[in-house]
Amino acid sequence: MKIKNVKRMICSTVLGMAMMSCAALAAGEVSVTDKTAFIFPGDDSGYFYAKIENTGDAPVGVDSGQMVLFSDNDSILETSSYVTTYPNRLVLDPGEYTYVSEFLWNSTLKNQTIGDVKFTVGETDRGNDVRQIPCEASLDLKGSDSFDNYVNVTITNEESEIRYSYYMVVALTDTAGNLIYVDKQAYEHVGLHPGCTVTFGLYIDNKIVEYFETNGIEVGPVDALVYYKED
Repeated sequence: MKIKNVKRMICSTVLGMAMMSCAALAAGEVSVTDKTAFIFPGDDSGYFYAKIENTGDAPVGVDSGQMVLFSDNDSILETSSYVTTYPNRLVLDPGEYTYVSEFLWNSTLKNQTIGDVKFTVGETDRGNDVRQIPCEASLDLKGSDSFDNYVNVTITNEESEIRYSYYMVVALTDTAGNLIYVDKQAYEHVGLHPGCTVTFGLYIDNKIVEYFETNGIEVGPVDALVYYKED
């Protein structure tokens, strides 16, 4: 065998091993990039919110997350082992993110001060078959004295057929960029015709708006994510 052919074989082998190595290294990674929790003053309820992002270099399915809420003296106030994305088992491409929320309701929360919240998220290879689509979001916040506080989400059906089963997740941050609110809503029986545009209003409860005002929270940008189920 000629030396030139031997060199080619060696180069091909090395290149193949390098490609296999790169493929093995490619992996998605679910990271919690923001989280918060609060209890309504004098009440036994509140909310937990978090932002989840794929900080890896390959798609990853997001499994349910586990939350542990601690008091200011490090005692456990509340736990939840099934905090899920919406829709659940969402698959995130590298750099993509989503939000989760969990309603907190327990007698142990009354008159307590939150000291810390721990949140971990698992991964799954059984992702939900959904597709994210572009949307526009705007905030219509009139104050706690009004019952007309909404996040408005506008979408257009750019496909060639009627689309059903839309899933929406909206989030608010304060002026410093900290997550302060997450909500979700499904419109499973609304059919959007090709080329048509519709705006959905997701209601913000007055109790939450009042909490913002009482605690001097200045609401900043609004974000929205919209998905629909693939056929």
